[in-house]
Amino acid sequence: MRRRVLAALTALALGIGMLIGTASPASAASTLPVARYVALGDSIAAGQGGGAPLDACARTDGGYATQLDASPKVNLLRNAGCSGATIADVQTQLPQVNRGTTVVTLTVGANDIGLDALYAQCAAVRTGGDPAACLTAVQAVADATPALVAPLASLIGQIAQRAPNAAIVVTGYPHLLEPVDLASCVEVAPLQQCLALSSLAFAVNGAADALNAAIQTAVSLAAHGAQAAYADVVPPFLGHGVQLLPTQWSDRWFGVDPVNDPSGFLHPTYAGYTAYAEVILAVLGR
Repeated sequence: MRRRVLAALTALALGIGMLIGTASPASAASTLPVARYVALGDSIAAGQGGGAPLDACARTDGGYATQLDASPKVNLLRNAGCSGATIADVQTQLPQVNRGTTVVTLTVGANDIGLDALYAQCAAVRTGGDPAACLTAVQAVADATPALVAPLASLIGQIAQRAPNAAIVVTGYPHLLEPVDLASCVEVAPLQQCLALSSLAFAVNGAADALNAAIQTAVSLAAHGAQAAYADVVPPFLGHGVQLLPTQWSDRWFGVDPVNDPSGFLHPTYAGYTAYAEVILAVLGR
């Protein structure tokens, strides 16, 4: 599955130029210079959940920035990502980028609209939480996303000004919840409950889609003056979301234990960050 996804992303990257000219991925990989890489953004950029936190920003050795650093011809100069960062907070991270930077990744926007709080509210439904409160939070997030476009596009432009030769990859966010399989659900729960959980999962993932749409729009606007591209991480996470029915096993790529693993709660695991890294490499053609 992952190979098919990456093949499709690579084909897309070739079709639109994707920051590296007209060389094929195979030839480009052997001729590209070592990327001077800086990571910017929020807890996802920091790698929270990918291992033991290393500092107050919850950076880890398992985040996508560190995994990219292990790739051939990618040299991570600085990971400025920090848990809780908003678009405005990334302004303080910009001094880490300079004219010598050739690759920048950016993951930001979730904290601006309270996506983290929404996820915590909705994940609680698994253990008896209020679905109505979850849906209210979903609507609030959906209403807030359009306001992200202008400041995020401006931020991307500022990155390009500081690093005019840099390829800027702006990532989206994955779907947290796995769609409810009604056939399996009705074996352990009433049909009405299964239908409600199915609608809930669809709504929560829809909030992530609204955020991703805003990010894509910002990237499109900024791309007129910057070498910016969007990295879609929704496809590789399919089949790895959190199940709303705890009795349904899943190969999830999110931490779900707020008591014993608070730093990883509802953040990607190492495997999830591996998916991020692979998508970013495909977009870069490396």
